[in-house]
Amino acid sequence: MKHRTEDQVIIEATRRWFENSRESIESFSTTLLIPALEDAGLADVDRDSVESSAAAYTRWRRAASMKVGRIIRGTQPFPLAWKWVWIGCLPQEYQRELRRELMAMAGSLYVPIPCFAKAGDCPTRAQAQLHRISEEFGELLQHARPAHNGHYDLNDDPALVDRMMKEAVDLVEVVLSEVAAASRATGRPLPRMRMIAIEMGE
Repeated sequence: MKHRTEDQVIIEATRRWFENSRESIESFSTTLLIPALEDAGLADVDRDSVESSAAAYTRWRRAASMKVGRIIRGTQPFPLAWKWVWIGCLPQEYQRELRRELMAMAGSLYVPIPCFAKAGDCPTRAQAQLHRISEEFGELLQHARPAHNGHYDLNDDPALVDRMMKEAVDLVEVVLSEVAAASRATGRPLPRMRMIAIEMGE
């Protein structure tokens, strides 16, 4: 079985977004991706020339859209340097699924780094995301049909088992992210690390 590559996964998610929204290659290219690439120092756009006339602006939009269109159609290689900027231009739900799949392809879990901000006298403050845990737990329960008879065996539908396990891992990732946020923002050690320290007599 041929494994998908990272660029294929990203492009498939982008196409799926286009199909389920009013977004298009042109709007994605010119209002989201190219400006984001500029901000990241990965695209050089002559703004003076583009803004000098409507014709120049039209040509720029067409050229940008054609380049992104060729990448999406697979006739031009996906630039590796664009990977995370491209993903960052997609809606949050698509970003989460993409990051999870890409990390899984690398043999790891996707545990988002918590966002921290200065908070008065406190060195850091992390946003609590308990609603994410509730959402993911709800998804797990919704797709837990293989567990409904109280056990798992070879009679369980493989597709249902795969979906249940996916939802379980999604929940684990969100819980780990929440624990990391609480630990770092409050300065409290992670529970397992604290137990190890106690056992070693520290």
